[in-house]
Amino acid sequence: MAYLIDEHKLTKVYLKSYHTIGRYKFNVDTLIDQPGVSRHHAIIELAQGKWLIRDVSTNGIWLNDKKIDKNLPYQLCENDKLDFAAPGQNSFVVGNLNAECQYLVSQSDNQQVIEVSDQLLLPDEENPTHIIYYDKMLNYWFLEDLNTNDRQALIDGGLVSVFNNQWVFYSAGAAPMTKHLDSQPIVKPCGLSFSVSQDEEATQLSVTLNGNMIDLGVRSHHYLLLLLARLRIQDKDEGIELDQQGWIYREDLIKALGVQMNHMNIMVHRARKQLTDAGGEDFPELGYLIETNNGKLRLNSQDITIIKGHKLETRMSL
Repeated sequence: MAYLIDEHKLTKVYLKSYHTIGRYKFNVDTLIDQPGVSRHHAIIELAQGKWLIRDVSTNGIWLNDKKIDKNLPYQLCENDKLDFAAPGQNSFVVGNLNAECQYLVSQSDNQQVIEVSDQLLLPDEENPTHIIYYDKMLNYWFLEDLNTNDRQALIDGGLVSVFNNQWVFYSAGAAPMTKHLDSQPIVKPCGLSFSVSQDEEATQLSVTLNGNMIDLGVRSHHYLLLLLARLRIQDKDEGIELDQQGWIYREDLIKALGVQMNHMNIMVHRARKQLTDAGGEDFPELGYLIETNNGKLRLNSQDITIIKGHKLETRMSL
């Protein structure tokens, strides 16, 4: 995480990818309410992997005791010392310049920080109510309510209200959103092959993409996918319309699984993450094999094979 250290307050100042410093309380990211500090005094920004500072003030900035030229970018390094408006005054030290991480900082206590890497269940893995994850399709981070499936896009420096508190999300290295998602993306045709033990205690899953088979091994969340696959096949056999096939309410799914809602939600997101990772750069939409809509889920596949024990249980093909 990238931050400065206020030498007077001994607190961390977390940096956005475009960060403003000055005395204008309502229009800067970091307020320095001291004489001589301009309303807009400095800009710190991340450009091509480097953190740069620009002086846009009247009274100047000192970098390691040397005054920098106005409106010219200067590269920052860790342990650099910055003085605003006068040498030796309003001093900060560059504490960290790592942009390859994400974190939430509490608005009520900026020393309360939650680091985010890849996927994070909140408030903890045992009883999660929310999840933060990265959507490779959109190049964006999201906060999702596990009970309602409502999700909020997280932007660098944006406010997030959760757990009766407001947090600021920092992700300086995040790429901009590359596309809008009005509906869930179309998943390229892929084959799913389940091999479940006779007692249904172990479920192995393989995915076939472009003729290449990927063995995803045995995981507990594969049983959730197996139940969704069976329901999809059953609905097709009963002649239900394609867009209506396979849907099941979350409440009914947890009964079938014999687990609590929060456990089922964890299974869904672990399955999505495994599928997304398996799809790689060529098939990032594979995580959307699990579709959600108004409290319901289904498996978005029409090429399914289920082996139980050593015998073919059922098969569905395009």
